[in-house]
This record gives sequence, C-alpha cells and structure tokens, in this order.
Amino acid sequence: MAHTENKKISVAELDFDAIKSNLKTYLEGQATFADYDFEGAGLSVLLDTLAYNTHYNALYTNLAVNESFLDSASKRSSIVSRAKEIGYVPYSATGATARINITVTGTSSTPASLTIPANTPFSTTISGKSYNFYNIDAAIAVLSGSTYTFTNVDVKEGSPLTFRYTVADGAKYILPNLDVDLSTLKVRVQENSSSSVFETYNNQENILEIDSTTPVYFIKEIEGQLYELEFGNGTIGKALANGNVVTLTYMTTNKADANGARVFSYQGPTLLSGNVAVTTVIAATNGSDIEEIASIKYNAPRSYTSQNRAVTVDDYKSLLFKSYPEAESINIWGGEDNIPAQYGKVFISIKPKTTTYLTDSQKSLIVNEILKAKNVVSITPEVVNPEYINLSLNVTAYYNPRITTRSINDMKALIVQTIEDYNDNHLNSFDGIFRYSNLTSLIDETEESIVSHIMTIKLHREIEVAYNTNQTYTINLGNPIYASGVPEESITSSGFFIPGNANVMYLEDNPTNKTTGTIRMYYFVNDIKTYVRTFGSVEYASGTIVLNELEISGIDSTTSGIFELFIKPQSNDVVSVRNQLVFIPDDQINVSVIVDQVATGDQAGGSNYVFTSSRN
Repeated sequence: MAHTENKKISVAELDFDAIKSNLKTYLEGQATFADYDFEGAGLSVLLDTLAYNTHYNALYTNLAVNESFLDSASKRSSIVSRAKEIGYVPYSATGATARINITVTGTSSTPASLTIPANTPFSTTISGKSYNFYNIDAAIAVLSGSTYTFTNVDVKEGSPLTFRYTVADGAKYILPNLDVDLSTLKVRVQENSSSSVFETYNNQENILEIDSTTPVYFIKEIEGQLYELEFGNGTIGKALANGNVVTLTYMTTNKADANGARVFSYQGPTLLSGNVAVTTVIAATNGSDIEEIASIKYNAPRSYTSQNRAVTVDDYKSLLFKSYPEAESINIWGGEDNIPAQYGKVFISIKPKTTTYLTDSQKSLIVNEILKAKNVVSITPEVVNPEYINLSLNVTAYYNPRITTRSINDMKALIVQTIEDYNDNHLNSFDGIFRYSNLTSLIDETEESIVSHIMTIKLHREIEVAYNTNQTYTINLGNPIYASGVPEESITSSGFFIPGNANVMYLEDNPTNKTTGTIRMYYFVNDIKTYVRTFGSVEYASGTIVLNELEISGIDSTTSGIFELFIKPQSNDVVSVRNQLVFIPDDQINVSVIVDQVATGDQAGGSNYVFTSSRN
C-alpha cells in the first residue's frame, strides 16, 4: 500500500489528547513511519513526552499572553502593571476617620491659645479590640473663659511610621509596609543628614503643571501590594541629588475594622495639667481595603478616558470611585434629566459601603475637594441622598415531603437564604433591577422537593417628615403603580397624627380612572373608615405621588415608627431610577411552606387543593 508523504501538522489544538492525536497522524503520513505501531509502549511514551511538552508550552504561552492585557489578566501584579501603562494607580487601603470635639478645662495656667500636636493618640474599643486614632494636623484652640475647645478635629485610625532613605545612584524608595494609607503619606527632603531645612514634596498627577524645579514625587504599586516612590528627573519635576535624605511619614491601618467607632479617649501628653474631655461629632467611617482586582479593571480604562477631568457621567464616576473608595455604588445624572429639571447642575448619589447615607461633611469633601478643580466651572455638582425602595415579599411554597428529609422550618430557611443572596448579588446598587422571573426561578431551584410557589410583592417607600410643618411631598417612584380604575386602593400608608386630632390617620388612593387618582385621609372608628379630607394626586403610569399641604405632628408608635407608603406596583419587575435603590430588607421576607398533597399522591386530582392568592 502506497503512503503519501504528509509534511503538515495541525498546530491549532491545546488539548493534550488532541495534540497527541495530531502528532500520530503526522507521523503516520511519513514514509519512514508508515508501518509503525504507534500504540506500542516505546513510541507511545515518546508521543506522550512530545505532547506534554507541547501542551505545557501552549498553556504557558496562553497564560503569559492573557497577563499582557488588562481585560484577561488575572494576577494582581499584571493588572496593576497594565493599569500603570495608562496612568492609573489603584487606591490604597484607608483608615477609618472620625470627627471629634476636645474640651480642656482646669489647666494649671491659661495662655491665650493651646495646641494639640499632630499625631496625638486617641483610643477607642470595638468588640473588645483597641484601636488608636491620630490627628493628622495640629489643632489650635483659643482660650474662652477658662476653657479651650477644639472643634471638628479629624482623627484617623492607624499606626504612624517614619522611614528614611539616603539618595544614591540606583536607590529605590519603597514603603516597606502593607496596608499603607497613602492619604497620610508626607514626603520631605533634606539637602544632607546634618541639614535642618526640609522641603516638602507633593504627589502630582497632572504633569502639565510641573516644571524642572517642581518638588514632586510619583507613586506606583509594586509586587506584594507595596508602594514605590519615584522623583523628578530635572525635566519633569525636581531631581534629587546624591546625599539628600528623603523622610517618609505615613500610617498603616486596620482598614474597615475601626468603622463605627464613636467613643474616644485622649491618650496624649498632659495639656497644662488640665482635664480633657472628648465628644464625637461624626463616628468613624470610610475605612476600606486596598482596591480590588475587579475594581481596577473597571476604573483604570475609565480613568484614562476621563483624563483627570469631570465632564461626562463616566468621568464623574471614575473620579469618585478612585478618590472616594468608601463608595459602594454611584449614580450620576444631568440636571436636564432630573425631576423637576434643573439646568446647570449635575446630581450625584452615593451609597456608602458601611452606612446608608453620606454625612454633610462627606458631601462637602466630595464637592469642594474631589470635584471642585476638575468639573466644568459652569456646572454645579450636588450630592443627594439615595432613596430606598424596599420590597416586601410574601412567598408561599408548595413542596413534596416524600422526596426530602428537610423539615418545613428547614425549607423556610433555605428559601429565605435564596432571597437574601439574590438581594446581595443583584440589588442594593443604582443599576440593580428586581427581575421577578429570575428570583422565582431561583426559589424553585432552591430544593428539589419544591413543586411550585406563589410570590407577591409590595413596595415600601419611606418619607422623611418635616414635623409640624405644612409640607408638600412629591414622590417619584420611577415605576408604574397598579391602577384598576375602580375603587380599589393601590397606595396605603403607615399611621400618623395631625394637629388637633387624637386619632391615628392613614392615607389611601382613590382612583379616578386607570390614569389618575387622588389621595384621601381617614381614621378608623370601630373598624370603619371615617374620611377626613381628599387631597393630593396620583399619576399611575409615571409612579408620581403628590401629597399636598400635609402637616404631620407625630408617627404612630405602635408601627415601625417611620412614615412610609405601601404601594402595589403595576409590574412585578422593579427598576432603580436616578438616586433610587431597590432593596429587600430581611424583615420584609415572609415565607410559608405547605405540603402539596397532589404531588404526594394523598389527594386525587385537585379537588381539595390549597389555593394561594397571587394578588397583593
């Protein structure tokens, strides 16, 4: 039998068995090996060796190439390196920051002013563990009477450290500690070790503002989550000279562990032998870990696109995620898209990682320090609080106990966990959408014995009350409200009080048609509604509710203690719009589990089937 010589070999395979098969096919096509038994022990071992070598090389090359691109890299060092190429430095760990007032009384003398030096310690305890906080800058108080009061002193958690380098050819300037908070880094340079003159060097991102004499440093993350400083070369930034001494002072931090601290005690040197009292203005917050890999991949290309300025929505998001790592979710929209429209403004809503809302001081920091020098002068940024649309879920699950060993309580717990996981993974962010069918599928898949379930939803919207004030409240849900067009309420409220009436009042809508309706107030007398007045309006399609001239003097203490509306949505899917976040609170998950007697075979047909309403 004649064999045609085959000089081609397939090189497209990465699988070991496919590589070996290709090698064997190639050799079988060679005249020299036409009659060889390739399954024989000797040749099989040689083919295995060749295939293993080819497989290893292909795998290594594939991994190496993947690490060369930001999108496909998986090692942090590779991702950081790719981000550095486009000018992005991942944010560092940050220590929790608190704001305190300090009062000093009973001093042995009374100078006109008193100073608390920078890096003075204050201690606190959380869950049995002690943490130290330090004021980054010195604080000064003027004597008033016989008291010194230091107001709004910011203190940061961490451990102060100092490291010195003597400049020499080839020297590297590395911060040799993990969990460094770069916001605390201060860099000073002496001409030599005996000099008493220090020059402060600053971190600078915009090289257009740098000349050959500008004292700047640049920072980058290196292997092992450490940081290295680089200085100017005499063209871009002032160059260092051999013999100069570089002093680095900074803090390492416990990151988010100290968030929530609110009781502090002064641990510094005596202040004129006086008594020191510390009160907390703002509890500790903003402690966070070093930027995660997923965040770097998301932020780096957007930071490069923004070029360190805030013009587009993506520019604002990129700057805020980089400069304010405490943000868990951010949404930005222009004033023209606001309701009502406010031209010349850009609106920013931030959900923090550890709290529900930003404080006024945090909002001020974002507007006046992070954005002021970077946004368009004619545009005014405004930070607004998130508005939470809480979902109340009622789930009735039918299950077959003959194919599971779990109890009814076990089944409830599993379904609750499924809903909580869905909330954590898909909601609680500005781009979160509650998709009814997705959650129902997950519930059915929770345990094989679940035959079916019925789930109804209702929206809970809290309203911040201006007590004893005649106020108009406008609620824009951004989601359509169910409208039957008949006297069937879709909006109700929690109980509240109005001036001059001791009864607990409630609200409900009164549909005019399937498009609009009014709001009316009532109270109960022997379980019968007594209406007080009709006011306000509802636009069902847009989800807009207006409560005109409503004066509330108090909230019914027998309920949740808050004023909220309960709303039937038109759609079972609920979306987040502008500053809204869809959320499922744990206490609003109501699950019941019953035996499906048809599935167990204990009931013929469905004559005694237990029905559950699918309406709210």
